[in-house]
Amino acid sequence: MSTKIPKEYIKSLVLISIVFLSASNVSAAQWEVGSDQLYTTIQSAIDNSHTLDGDIINVHSGTYTEDVIVHKKLSIQANTGDRVEINSTNTAFTVVNDSTGDGSGSTIDGFTINNSPQGTGVNVSADNCTVKNNEIKGGKTGIAVSGGSTTIANNIISGQSETGILGNLSHGFFTVTGNYISNLMGEGSINGITVSTNGSLTDFNLNGNTLSHISAPNGAVFGFQLGKSKGADGNPEVANVTHLIVTGNIINDINASSAIMGMELVSNSVNALILNNNISHLQGSTNSSVYAVEAAIVGNGTVMVSKNIISHIVAQQQAAGIVTVALGDLLLENNQVINISKANASVAILGLGLLNNATLKNNSVSNITSPQVAAGILGVALSNLNMEYNTANGVDGANDVSMVAAGFNTSKVTGNNLEGDGSGIGLVICSFNGTVNYNRIANYDYYIQNFLFSNFGPSIDEMLKPLDEAIKNHPELEPILKPIRDDLDKMFHQLENSNTTATYNWYGTNAPDPSKFFSGNGTLNYYPWLVLNVNANPSTINPGESSTITADVFHDVAGGDHSKDASLFFSGSRVIFTTNLGNVGSKSVTVPWTNGLARAILRADEGAGIATVTAADYQVVQTLINIQGASNSANAVSTTRTVGMKNTGQPLAGIVMSILLVLGGMISVRKNQ
Repeated sequence: MSTKIPKEYIKSLVLISIVFLSASNVSAAQWEVGSDQLYTTIQSAIDNSHTLDGDIINVHSGTYTEDVIVHKKLSIQANTGDRVEINSTNTAFTVVNDSTGDGSGSTIDGFTINNSPQGTGVNVSADNCTVKNNEIKGGKTGIAVSGGSTTIANNIISGQSETGILGNLSHGFFTVTGNYISNLMGEGSINGITVSTNGSLTDFNLNGNTLSHISAPNGAVFGFQLGKSKGADGNPEVANVTHLIVTGNIINDINASSAIMGMELVSNSVNALILNNNISHLQGSTNSSVYAVEAAIVGNGTVMVSKNIISHIVAQQQAAGIVTVALGDLLLENNQVINISKANASVAILGLGLLNNATLKNNSVSNITSPQVAAGILGVALSNLNMEYNTANGVDGANDVSMVAAGFNTSKVTGNNLEGDGSGIGLVICSFNGTVNYNRIANYDYYIQNFLFSNFGPSIDEMLKPLDEAIKNHPELEPILKPIRDDLDKMFHQLENSNTTATYNWYGTNAPDPSKFFSGNGTLNYYPWLVLNVNANPSTINPGESSTITADVFHDVAGGDHSKDASLFFSGSRVIFTTNLGNVGSKSVTVPWTNGLARAILRADEGAGIATVTAADYQVVQTLINIQGASNSANAVSTTRTVGMKNTGQPLAGIVMSILLVLGGMISVRKNQ
């Protein structure tokens, strides 16, 4: 028995199906704006009742004098290939989420915005918005954001008097990528990109931006700033960001009278990555302090600072390349800092691991000069410190030190290449258990010094004063800072006696002067040290042939062979090979060390005789090669001879200001506003 379905019921099902099918294929409407289009103003297109969430407002060529309020979810774009200018009275685009509507999810794309002198280009208080491909000129602020999960991408922002991009954020993520910010100048502080939080962000991504030509003739410049600074007498605020990524940014040509911060990043991020940034030509004037990178990450994860290039930093008071403080593990690797000058205290790299381990590896610093204090690479860890394969040369001041290693549990200093100018200190070490092996430490008043609090720098109370002030000014941080302060107090007193094993290092001489090692109240064992040797293979050749000349420091003065540990040895500058007969690439060639070894080729292209080939790294050694055919060739043998090296320089009085810089100024940085 079949049941007959009424026709009316079938019609209803068909209608319902059509409705559902239609709903599933609805596309956004596109509304055209222009002098000969349906709408002549952007605001009228937005306000029209037919314009719905998800629609596109497509704006054609022309100049529009209006302040646009975006209270729907819209894509507002310049028509492809058209130049669309917005002349604003106050704010060109305001994207809101309030009683007037919700612009969350909107996009502002492709406009040229001419701000009024006190105006803002784009102000976003809604969530999930994108501002991209705009050119924003003049006003006080280019782009201001207070909504969550916002992307600012590929905008050109120029001529502002206060801030290029300003964020005051409470939730979600914030991505700032590919923007070009330039020609900012005004009174007081000028900010390229500055972000503070009044809540918590999941991610802050600052990638591929360029800041250039920013000037504060009567104030300070902050390039990238996360965690708003409170001024000269207070630490910056800590921004709540779970994951921080700062990569591939360029900052150059910054000038200010009081202070410059290329990057100031202060957050409680679990993990942080500061990678491949290039910062150069930061110029401070009278009473200025200039820091290229200052990062204080007080989360408990890993902070990686890698492959950043810092160059041409000038200040009067303090100048620093990279200063990084981490509560978790700190990795400072493959960074390069060049040309810091004129400041009373100049430091290239300072890494401080507050609670966990710190590793400083493969960093390079050069030409760090000061009329008073100059410091190269400084590592501090309250747990374990590793300083490996770093190079430092041209660190020059009235008081200077190329490397400081302060691991309050253990310090391992391996494979570093430190070269002085005949004065100053190569390495200062402060550790219960310090190991210094396979380093090159050449041409200093002192090769190695154990750190001694009673002789150098301020009192322990003075060293702890920055932490005491930070706790006073930021009581909310006391649970974190007070245990650190108490541990430091205990360790400083215990570290009056550093114990250092400094065997198997090369000092630029086969007979280092004992007076160039300072043990303080602790122990410093530097015997046996490495010695320089040179040999030729083969040692007898015919005219037109060649011999390989090898210089190495694989053997120690007691006869031990360390060639099996070649991977642990230093690399970098330099061995000079010379010959009196034939050529090694002319009569002289300079070859870098590669893991404690350097090679040259002697070519017998000047006829027969005895070639005397020397290898020099301050110490000079020589070997003889018999180029057959000379009258005395039958009696010639290959030998290695040592030519003595003259000692230079007088003992350095101390490094008072260096210790002030390392231990007094490593928690709180004063910025003269």
